[in-house]
Amino acid sequence: MKMLVATLGGCILAQAAFAEDLPCTTGERRGGLDFSSPCIWHSPIPAHDAAVGFEPKSAELSIEAKAILDRQAAILVGLSNERVKLVGYADTVEAQGPAEQEQLGQRRAAAVRDYLVSRGVGPGRISAVGSDHPFLIPRQATPENLARMRVVFTRAGDL
Repeated sequence: MKMLVATLGGCILAQAAFAEDLPCTTGERRGGLDFSSPCIWHSPIPAHDAAVGFEPKSAELSIEAKAILDRQAAILVGLSNERVKLVGYADTVEAQGPAEQEQLGQRRAAAVRDYLVSRGVGPGRISAVGSDHPFLIPRQATPENLARMRVVFTRAGDL
């Protein structure tokens, strides 16, 4: 498994299998640790609306999360050929082991999937998975850093 590690805002971002995880229209992919993208991937969902957050140990959608998902659904309903991938994450305090992280991330991704389906996005287009590793490794387990870890990311495209 390959791992991308970068620093952002006092936190370390880690993304396993980065090169294999991004669709690349050129067919060219680089192996090994590489801080540049193997290709450029464009999502129809703006970056500021690509993730929703959760309270600790919860898979319940907040009012703010629903507002973001309403904007995502408005875009996705109009793009009926695009596949949607939801990846849910947990912080390292609420779910300490990989199995716990994956289960809580899966519950969060399922909540997002169910909400998008209720807003008209076809269920056959959506895959929802939980990650067994955090995408963010904070230098300090502050409430703000832990909150950044409790998310579901939405990607759309030719996945």
